[in-house]
Amino acid sequence: MRKTVLVVMATAGLLGASGNAFGQHLWIGNESEDWFDSDNWDGGVPNSGTSQVRINTTNPNPTLIDGNAAETGNSFSVGHNASGELSIVNGGSLHTHGSGVVGSQAGGDGSVIIRGAGSSWEVDSSNSAIGNSGAGELEILDGGQWIGPGSGTISIGWQASGSGSVVVSGTGSSMDFGGGNFWLGHVGSGQMTISDGGQVLFGTTSTVAQAANSHGEVLLTGAGSLLSGTRLHVGNSSSGHLRLVDGAMLHLTGSGSPANYRLVIGANPGSEGEVVVGGPAGESPEAPGQMDLFGGVLFNGGAGTLVFNHTGSLDMPFPIEGPVGTNASGLIRAENGATLFSGQPVNYSGSLLIEEAGVFGASGQLGDVTNEGTLVASPGQSAALSIGGDYVHGENAVLAIELAPGPVVDLVEVSGAVTIEGGSVAFTVLPGNYGREPLDGLYPILTAAEGIVGEFDQIVTSNPNAYVLVHDGDTVYVQVNDRMFHDRYEQ
Repeated sequence: MRKTVLVVMATAGLLGASGNAFGQHLWIGNESEDWFDSDNWDGGVPNSGTSQVRINTTNPNPTLIDGNAAETGNSFSVGHNASGELSIVNGGSLHTHGSGVVGSQAGGDGSVIIRGAGSSWEVDSSNSAIGNSGAGELEILDGGQWIGPGSGTISIGWQASGSGSVVVSGTGSSMDFGGGNFWLGHVGSGQMTISDGGQVLFGTTSTVAQAANSHGEVLLTGAGSLLSGTRLHVGNSSSGHLRLVDGAMLHLTGSGSPANYRLVIGANPGSEGEVVVGGPAGESPEAPGQMDLFGGVLFNGGAGTLVFNHTGSLDMPFPIEGPVGTNASGLIRAENGATLFSGQPVNYSGSLLIEEAGVFGASGQLGDVTNEGTLVASPGQSAALSIGGDYVHGENAVLAIELAPGPVVDLVEVSGAVTIEGGSVAFTVLPGNYGREPLDGLYPILTAAEGIVGEFDQIVTSNPNAYVLVHDGDTVYVQVNDRMFHDRYEQ
């Protein structure tokens, strides 16, 4: 009998160094929140060679790494199949030499908080996930850092039952995927909030709503907040949303082909993507975020919507293209604020809706246009704007036309029909040298291959005696009376 007791005691001592009977190191938290107290672990304090480390209870205490450096081997999880909480604070760090999962199995509910400058969690394997089959929450706050493996894909909401939430908030806070990428909602659901100067960085194409039946949402808000990488799909194969507000920046730039640095809305057939600049669609406008996109915006094979509902004036120096595919669709809604694509011509065949308080400007090609606000033809230059469908001009709408030296006047060419319900033409003379030759004549500003119904109510200009609207069949002209054209001699 005595010999049996000695064997059990020896075995217990070995398990204390290498794990419990299942080879696991389990947090039990009997003494305190302290990660480094061996009495808080079944199997002993983990180290770099320790696999299957589980934080799977918050009772009696959650887990805390406070100011010191901790390590685990492969297969580390918080909320494996029950509730688990880990906080890393005051410059503490955790290095996981393998995969790190928050909310691993169905029924798992995990939470990790990384707070404060110098506090960090580094994972070495792309098999990591936030919300694998359970619920996972990761908060990176006040200068904390999450550091990915540098390659491969990290999923936030991996399986159908998985839901993942990531918050990156505060100056110096970052989630860095290095040369890797993320799927926000692989088959499950994922949410990401980047606020108050937080940053998320990725190296290869990342997606919001990666696979069918998934869902993903990104909120990017606050000055200094940044989502930066290469190519981003919002609505890859399912329902994805991105909102940019209050000075936050989406930055997709680099060297090489512009196609590698695009914002893609509605990437594949069956997907639905929505990108909102400012307040949510149909609600009150808010201060806008910004977009720096080397390859511009592409409406691809799904259903894409781009909403401008902001309180500012945005100059977009990049192009818009698409939709691509017979069943693809695109909708641009200019609800509030001024949004001008003045850098490169657009090549967009979807629909454009300009609401009463919205201003939208572009050169190049648009699809069907309904204008209840202000359409600026070729902002900052005098050139042709083509509408490859119909144009409806509302009773209070404005068509903004510019005259430039040459003389050259903006021309809107509509391949379908034009319906004018009143409204006005705003006629602006751009600065420059117009010479001394007479400028009398008729300058076409609007043509329609399938005819024009209705007339504008008025032309609005700094010199109303110098310019007159002439409606003639399928063309609207501005008649310039040069003798009253005094402005050109003063520039």
